Amino acid sequence: MKKPDTTYRLQLSPGFTIEDLKPRLEYLHKLGISTIYSAPFFQAREGSTHGYDVIDPFTINLEIGTLEQFREIGQTLQKRNMTWLQDIVPNHMAYDGGNVWLKDIFELGPESKYYNFFDINWDYQGKDKVMAPFLGKSLQEVLEAGELKLQFDAEGFSLAYYDNVYPISKRSYSFMLAEANPESSQNFDKVFKEHKDWEDIKIALYRELERNPKLKEDAEAGVKKINSSKQKMEQLVNLQYYLPAHWKETEKEINYRRFFTINDLICLSMEKEEVFNAYHLYIKELCDAGLIQGLRIDHVDGLYDPRQYLQALRNLVGKDFYLIVEKILEAGEELPRDWPVEGTSGYDFLATVNHLFTNTRNDRFFSKAYEEISPKFADYEALVYEKKLFILKERMGGELNNLWDLLEYKELLPSNNSYNKQEWKEILSIFLAGFPVYRIYPGKYPLTKPEAEIIQTAYGNAVEHSPQHKEGLDYIRDLFLGKVNRNKESMLYFLQRCQQFTGPLAAKGVEDTSFYIYNRLVSHNEVGDSPENFGITIDQFHQAMIARRSQFPYTINATATHDTKRGEDTRMRLNVISEIPREWFEKVNEWKELNAGIRKNKKGPGANEEYFIYQTLLAGLPYRQEDDFLTRTCEYLQKVLREAKVHSNWAEPNEDYENDVFKFIEEVLHNDTFRKSFDPFQKKIAGLGAVKSLGQLLIKITSPGIPDIYQGTELWDLSFVDPDNRRPVDYDLRQEFLVKFENLQVSKDSLKELTTNFKTGEVKMYTMLKTLQHRRENEELFTLGEYIPLEVTGENSGNFVAFSRRFKNDYSLVVVPALVNELFDPSNLAVDIERIKDLKVVLSKGYPGTWKNIFTNEFSDNQGSLELTSHLEQFPVVLFKSAKDK
Repeated sequence: MKKPDTTYRLQLSPGFTIEDLKPRLEYLHKLGISTIYSAPFFQAREGSTHGYDVIDPFTINLEIGTLEQFREIGQTLQKRNMTWLQDIVPNHMAYDGGNVWLKDIFELGPESKYYNFFDINWDYQGKDKVMAPFLGKSLQEVLEAGELKLQFDAEGFSLAYYDNVYPISKRSYSFMLAEANPESSQNFDKVFKEHKDWEDIKIALYRELERNPKLKEDAEAGVKKINSSKQKMEQLVNLQYYLPAHWKETEKEINYRRFFTINDLICLSMEKEEVFNAYHLYIKELCDAGLIQGLRIDHVDGLYDPRQYLQALRNLVGKDFYLIVEKILEAGEELPRDWPVEGTSGYDFLATVNHLFTNTRNDRFFSKAYEEISPKFADYEALVYEKKLFILKERMGGELNNLWDLLEYKELLPSNNSYNKQEWKEILSIFLAGFPVYRIYPGKYPLTKPEAEIIQTAYGNAVEHSPQHKEGLDYIRDLFLGKVNRNKESMLYFLQRCQQFTGPLAAKGVEDTSFYIYNRLVSHNEVGDSPENFGITIDQFHQAMIARRSQFPYTINATATHDTKRGEDTRMRLNVISEIPREWFEKVNEWKELNAGIRKNKKGPGANEEYFIYQTLLAGLPYRQEDDFLTRTCEYLQKVLREAKVHSNWAEPNEDYENDVFKFIEEVLHNDTFRKSFDPFQKKIAGLGAVKSLGQLLIKITSPGIPDIYQGTELWDLSFVDPDNRRPVDYDLRQEFLVKFENLQVSKDSLKELTTNFKTGEVKMYTMLKTLQHRRENEELFTLGEYIPLEVTGENSGNFVAFSRRFKNDYSLVVVPALVNELFDPSNLAVDIERIKDLKVVLSKGYPGTWKNIFTNEFSDNQGSLELTSHLEQFPVVLFKSAKDK
């Protein structure tokens, strides 16, 4: 297997193309990167900045580059012994008129070979149509206003609603052409008779119109005639295989599966062999050509049977091909061991290391203080349950109806049914909202013990919240467990189908709603993390890393991704306040009083949102003034307010409330009295957060797993959620720093300059560069080596985490401060020597006698331990390698 050693996540887009990447490859190679980890780069919607809205999986996005350019990249990578890890999207494609498969379906209906490629219920209410929810109001209102327009170009005839353009069906051409001159219609009929292939017919028709001005004039007249008549337009619409609908209708009714609640991302039936084979055809070609050496599978939980899919993919690419999945693991949840993959895309690592840098001893203090600020939202579990129910009923009502219909169609209801349809929908909702994880992966009955335990937990949660429905919940539990007297195959199908919606329900109810409401310590309101948890002990971290090395040694270690809610270094800033709860909440109360006058004549922000804003400013305020900081922050807070769905939402934005919040932030930032209190505290947190960030970085690169560097995070990452975290990266600046480090004479003075001027981010990049280079020189040590927890002794030793990696006779040793308050000077990252007197890491027999500090080039002798005080005096984190001599 050509596995990665270190990945670098890149967002190829119209703003950063393959040609733009070429000159950066040498920089990334020198940085220590082994693998380019690319976001989806197949043909997507025009202007797509993320690539997850694929419309054609058989070509590279023309706005990004060409296959030939990608081949050139491949040749360059091969020369540097580098590889390419590609993100693919098997769950869904863009619901777009340009989608190559949808276009064929819309034109040919059941005659299309792709007719059953998408997860569409064509029999829904006997309409033989898929909903097309791209209208801004009801279809009748749109028809009355004449906003739906028939048009014609080289691609054929289509219906347009502003920017949304969908082809019309083959069967509607005769009706549409009949509106032209009867003599012209005969010429059109001739074209149809002379050609059998639909694409040939359209080409011939277009050529005929271009060749014959009279025919073109008649066709244009026919188009105008239909566009000017509501009745004729309605007739034309009725002849389509899609039904234009108001986008909000999907909240109550829908007949296709979508990605989460996003109407314009339509899901594929990837469990069908013909769909799998067709979708992966080009991907397979790129892999066979040696241009791609690994695949990252997006949203594996959306698939009907992830295990089956992954096995098929493994069979396709071979047993020695690197595969990872995007998978959210709740606290304590494990990735299924029988999945033929190397691991996940790293959210689980992010959560673990995030909690390591949180002082778990202050859990109760934070909870009590937050309850005083926001008593309505302080019960996290109750909030999550409430919001999952809200999403299911108010945003996924169409999906809920479909599950009910399936329950009834499969004859899975009890024979002595005492509930009506509405009551059963309520019972099913309550049960699904009770799932403690994204989903399970049932393949047969009886369920495995872990699967059955999750069903039982969901049942317990449901009964706790709705004891009055216990009888119905009992039945659903037994149905899911396969214990009722019904067809086993039908029961398993229903359970599997439900699992395709518990994931989106969790994502929307938890990550995209509760995470924007529950604000106790928002560093843990993070994808893959769990806000109800508050830190772990150093021993718990060690145990997690030992398990990681044992179970999935090639899984990804991520601390920032395109999906994270905030930048990796903003989280470390916020984790500092977990160490100083009394001081933090005293400051919050002080700021609330200082800003009370600003809030006086405004509807917002509420107390909970104001508390969130202070955390946001504390974490995101840049080291140097940025002209767009206020704009970026307001754009971010608009998303926060709408996702929270408390005072505003995407469906019906409360712009007055939002504007009051924006004005509050602007006035707060210009409030001198507030800034005199806030700025010194913020600078303290920023400096101490920087120390945690260096520790987070060092642990990511040296722990079991494959470290991933998200684009641009070589320097401080203080970004907000997407799209803020996709801003262009200044590679020229990073290249400049790299050259500086290549010529750096490491000394006490040069290290002091790095730490004193830490605000530039150079100290982070220096830490990254030195550690990645060390990892590259000792690849087997970090991919195969043991993970060994080490004991630290001396004053404040409990604040430090230490471990070694060992492979044969090679060793590395890591020491990082997990808790930093009062140990480091936030103005220059200098350690307080008096507070770490006699700090040592204990070594057992068999460890080397001489060690070299990677960052300082200083040597230490093993005398049963290694002293740490002098090393931390020079640099905030320590990385030793075994050295034969000085």
